Amino acid sequence: MRPSRFRLSFLPCLTAFIAWMGVMLVLMGAGCSTLGGPGTESVASVTIRNHTVQDIVTTTAQVFAADGYLGAMAGSGQLVFEKAASGLTTLSRDGLVAAHSGARTIKRVRVDIVNLGDGSHQLHAKAYLVTGGSDPFFQDEVPLSVTRSGPYWSLLNKVANQLK
Repeated sequence: MRPSRFRLSFLPCLTAFIAWMGVMLVLMGAGCSTLGGPGTESVASVTIRNHTVQDIVTTTAQVFAADGYLGAMAGSGQLVFEKAASGLTTLSRDGLVAAHSGARTIKRVRVDIVNLGDGSHQLHAKAYLVTGGSDPFFQDEVPLSVTRSGPYWSLLNKVANQLK
C-alpha cells in the first residue's frame, strides 16, 4: 500500500517546525544568567596602577557617560551606571503590554573599586537587566551572564587605557 501524499508533505513541515523550536529555545536560553555561572560574579575587571581613587572615579564616569550611561556613587568604592535597554530587550523582558505602555528595561552596571594595596586598584563590573519601572520596590534586577560581558570589558579597558 502506498503512503498518502498528505503524510509525505507534512513530514518536512513538522521537521522544520521542531528544528525552529529547538533554535528558539537555545536562543532564549543564551540570555539566561545560569549559563555563565553565578550571576553575582564580575562580568569584567581590570587592574589600574598608580592612580588615585578620584582619578579612577572621574575617568570611569567619563567613559560610561560617553557610552550613554548616567551614573553616580552608590557607596564607598562603588559606582552605578544605567541606561535604557533596546526596545527588543524591553519587549522580551517586560512583555508587549508593558512595552506598549512605555515601560523600559534598564541596563545597570555596578562598578566596584577594590584597593589592592601597593598603589593598585581593581575595577569589577557587574551587569544587570532591570525590569519593573522606576520604583525600586517593583524592580527586578536580573544579573547578566559572563557570556554577555563583551561591552563591559570594552568599557573597563577604555578606562584602563585612559589611565595609562
